[in-house]
Amino acid sequence: FLFLSRNHEEALARLQYAVEEKDLILLTGEVGSGKTTLTRALMDSLGEKYRVIVIINPQLTPVQFLRTVAKRFDIDVPYNFKDNLLDAIYEKVYRDYETGITPVILIDEAQLIPNKNTFEEIRLLTNFQLDHTNLLSLILVGQTDLRKRLKHKTYLPLRQRIGLFFHLGPLAEDEIRGYVEHRLRISGLEGPLF
Repeated sequence: FLFLSRNHEEALARLQYAVEEKDLILLTGEVGSGKTTLTRALMDSLGEKYRVIVIINPQLTPVQFLRTVAKRFDIDVPYNFKDNLLDAIYEKVYRDYETGITPVILIDEAQLIPNKNTFEEIRLLTNFQLDHTNLLSLILVGQTDLRKRLKHKTYLPLRQRIGLFFHLGPLAEDEIRGYVEHRLRISGLEGPLF
């Protein structure tokens, strides 16, 4: 059902670029603008050399967040202490790097992240790097409020790590007809309706 308007095509290209460069990207847009659909298209476009970890309900404390990431990595950490979780995640990320796999952590509905401390754990994941490269890619996807929230000075350390910002705007007026025709065609309509 994805209709690649000019804006959506640009957003998808930037997402792909950020993943290839192992960067942190912030994708924002209004409700219904196609953010989640775009991230699904991104996941479909990635090959076997990527391990995608999706978090769709990020209303998590810092330790819950790290536990969720570890679980998605199939890491069984007997102790839920933050240090143990971070060490185990780093080891897994580094093993992936050695085998040519890039982890991609995609956090959808990131505006629901409850507090600054969870955002700080996200920032700390960007420390997983070697001298010449980052070891993972991180994608924050959220509503427009997320961008406003991250402008606050308490989020400056995280904001400085974001390599790409992209806001998914509405369809242009000249794209609406193509969008409607595309959706009708995908739904099974074979002739023109209008």
